[in-house]
Amino acid sequence: MTDDELRLAKERLMKLWDGYEAQELELQAALRKLKDLETRNKDKERVIDTLRELIESKDQELRKFEISTKELERENSDLSKKLEEVTSSLDQERARYRKLFVITQELEREVDRLTRELEERDRWFRDNMSFFEEFPTRVGKRLSMVEKPRRSLLEELGEPGSKPALPGSEEGAKATFEMVDPKEEALRDLLAIPGLDEEKAKVLVEAGFDSTSKLKEASPFELVKLEGITPTIARKITDHLKAS
Repeated sequence: MTDDELRLAKERLMKLWDGYEAQELELQAALRKLKDLETRNKDKERVIDTLRELIESKDQELRKFEISTKELERENSDLSKKLEEVTSSLDQERARYRKLFVITQELEREVDRLTRELEERDRWFRDNMSFFEEFPTRVGKRLSMVEKPRRSLLEELGEPGSKPALPGSEEGAKATFEMVDPKEEALRDLLAIPGLDEEKAKVLVEAGFDSTSKLKEASPFELVKLEGITPTIARKITDHLKAS
């Protein structure tokens, strides 16, 4: 091999070495870059895993929130129904209390009327008590005054010891008033009122309403308290008596 050939071979070898060194440097740079990319990729994967865990946690919280929201909606629906029921019940109670208030006012007026009647009755009894106390004595004197001439007359007629029923005596009173039964007479009067049958008329008579005048003074509320007397019948009785 000549010197020129050797020199050329050496130059080619130097170029190859330079190329090799350059490729080695590029390879090392590429390896460093690859390692850096792998590190970055691992960091990104860790970030992705963290984000995935965060998303799953948020999803669980969101599901819990949706479940809680549905439960709240059901509770709200139940409470709304209960509120409607309570409101309806409150309206009914208010209407009932208004009716009770009206009835209470009527009762108070009725109690005031009865109180005045009782006071007038007591006043009348107090004013006339002396007359009632003296009444038996006066009746006895009157009977003795009437019986003496009658007894003398009977003795003259030959019937000594007989005592006829005198008009002023107790026997005369029984003989006169036992012919008419007051209850039957009261029943006849009450049966003339529309809506009353014999059974209801007896109930009224037993309760003390044995005349149309007493029924006129009674209120429908008093009559409704009696057995078999409905509000409609009580109203018919009072309307009929007011019109008559």
